[in-house]
Amino acid sequence: MTEVRVLHARSGVVLQQDGDGYLLTSLRGSGERRFTDLEQAERLFDAEVAASERNPEIIARLGGS
Repeated sequence: MTEVRVLHARSGVVLQQDGDGYLLTSLRGSGERRFTDLEQAERLFDAEVAASERNPEIIARLGGS
């Protein structure tokens, strides 16, 4: 069984360590993205959070105004 550990979660975006890779999911996207490089995954996480925070539909789904 593979251990999954959440590294970051914010604004509907989650970055998890999944085995020897990293998994990024977002309320904005329709799928998940996998990475082998943590630095690359964290850069995309930050970009995805910024995009989500500018999206009124996502903010409304998260309970914001």
